[in-house]
Amino acid sequence: MNRPFPTALLLGAALAASTASMPALAAPKTAASTKAASFQTFFSRFRQAVLANDRNRVADMAAFPFKDFSGGEVDRSAATKAQFLAHYDRIFTPAVIAGIRAGKIRAFTPGSDDGEAPGPISKGEYILDIPEYTDQLIFAPTSSGYRLNRIPFYS
Repeated sequence: MNRPFPTALLLGAALAASTASMPALAAPKTAASTKAASFQTFFSRFRQAVLANDRNRVADMAAFPFKDFSGGEVDRSAATKAQFLAHYDRIFTPAVIAGIRAGKIRAFTPGSDDGEAPGPISKGEYILDIPEYTDQLIFAPTSSGYRLNRIPFYS
């Protein structure tokens, strides 16, 4: 008489025991989670530089030309690092520094930021979301990570 069932049962139990001790595989990283982690790393360094008043390091994290689209009383655009440093106190107001300290950052939100007209923020970007809209800052992805990109406009 053939007894395949007990042999199969023993093999199944052995296989189950061997896989039970295997560590779980990590979920694959998505492009979105990788970009979010990249931004968080960038913003942590950026925040440290701003709070330490390390103006040169902050300027090194900006994209040039840096554009001010806010339509405010003073144009804070800068074509060069030297111009950015000259406008630093007008870009980094007490409200901006407080927002950076508090981490008032949000990512592009589909359905909210992508209406019929272009909004202040595009897909893949982050905004310093503070009440004074003329002081908000945009952080945009580049081929090497993120950069402080511009002061947004609102229509």
